[in-house]
Amino acid sequence: MSTTPSTRSNLKYCTADGFFAMPWILLSLPGSFIAASLLNSLFQIGPFWFGVVTAMPAVANAIHILILPFFAKFMLVRDMAISFGWLNLGAWFGGALGIAFLPLDQPDQAGLFFAILYGTISITSSLMGIAWTAWVGDFVPAQLRGRYFGKRNRLTSVSTIAFMLLSIALLQFFDASRQAYLILISVALFGRMISMMILHLIQSPDPSGGAISQANWARELTDLRQQKALLRFIVFGSVAGFWLAGAGAIAALYAFNDLGASPAQFTQFALVATLSGAICLPLWGKLIDRHGAIPIIMITFFGWRAGDIGWVLITPDSLHWMYLIWLSGGAMATGYILASFTVVLKLIPRKSRSAGISLNLTSTSIAGAAAPLIVGTVLSKVGDYGISTTLAYRSGMAACIIGGLLSVLILYRMREPETDPHLNTINGAMRTLRQLVVNQGVSFFSNTVLVRRNKRRR
Repeated sequence: MSTTPSTRSNLKYCTADGFFAMPWILLSLPGSFIAASLLNSLFQIGPFWFGVVTAMPAVANAIHILILPFFAKFMLVRDMAISFGWLNLGAWFGGALGIAFLPLDQPDQAGLFFAILYGTISITSSLMGIAWTAWVGDFVPAQLRGRYFGKRNRLTSVSTIAFMLLSIALLQFFDASRQAYLILISVALFGRMISMMILHLIQSPDPSGGAISQANWARELTDLRQQKALLRFIVFGSVAGFWLAGAGAIAALYAFNDLGASPAQFTQFALVATLSGAICLPLWGKLIDRHGAIPIIMITFFGWRAGDIGWVLITPDSLHWMYLIWLSGGAMATGYILASFTVVLKLIPRKSRSAGISLNLTSTSIAGAAAPLIVGTVLSKVGDYGISTTLAYRSGMAACIIGGLLSVLILYRMREPETDPHLNTINGAMRTLRQLVVNQGVSFFSNTVLVRRNKRRR
């Protein structure tokens, strides 16, 4: 289908924005390979503060729904996306300056600094993201979204892998020093500055840039009481997300503080997971179309959690086996998030779409925020009771794995709706899940825009 010159330009600008923004997106997630190594390897902020910092994106996702209506009353979504984007970038420039001079031998001071920094950038990023979602829905034609975002996601994946390779090289060359992280942060912020200037070039057909439907979500909540299958799946997503978030927090702490993984090694693990996930993505799509999404969710999530049993057995001398753990985890996580997206597309009714998105995002965000806070608090206290850190990390990971495996039972005998997922769209509802799987190494999902591709009619 032909497009107007302005639409073609907008699509090119939107793709370029995603390509240049990817390093900044990875930097903005405290569970990602670069941020996790910065916090745990260089500044060694400890379990408590790492739990607090890791919870910040989920906390922002949970509370933005409360403050979004305030901004929606007097800000157009295009202006809102760009304004909060620049505000976020300004906060990061201040954060980079602080990182350059922050003492390395004061973990509590560093922990407080990063908690404030990631709290600020998380809430600005969340508000910017919801506005961007509404805005992009206006200038990307509905009939092109599946094909367009598929292409855009592939290009952002290239940017992700390139930044990961650069990170490995710099962390090895500079021996994971402060200088290496400052160079990587500078690259990420320079790319984000370019992407922000590109956003100014996009001209929306609607001067408002679309409508933020989430602003009126509360009026639709009462209609969801009859959606038993949706509520059941939200419960599953919240329970599973709780254990995922807990495991993600423990993984970084365990890898750096006990297993002796270097920042370059940790990035290599994440790269392996990213590549395996990207390779398996088309396969999972075909299996979901053939056998349904719920069976794939149960299989992939069970396989993912079972594969992580290796965390309980691994030692510093057998750290090379971590590549196999992350290889399997990346492949399974990809199937899990893709199948979850398909099910949510079917379950959220179109007439209550805003409320369904808000309820799913809020519930999963609260669970995703609670887990790292609990993990950080518990692990920071184990030394007071004479428990070794190794035993604490292994016990915590075992608990998260068992909890995750048991959460699959929530979906047992759940019937999948026969509705066509191509008839619905739920932009923004999967944000917390995408952030959680980044903590597990599947970095290419951090900026993925999940839109079902329409099947071509013959």
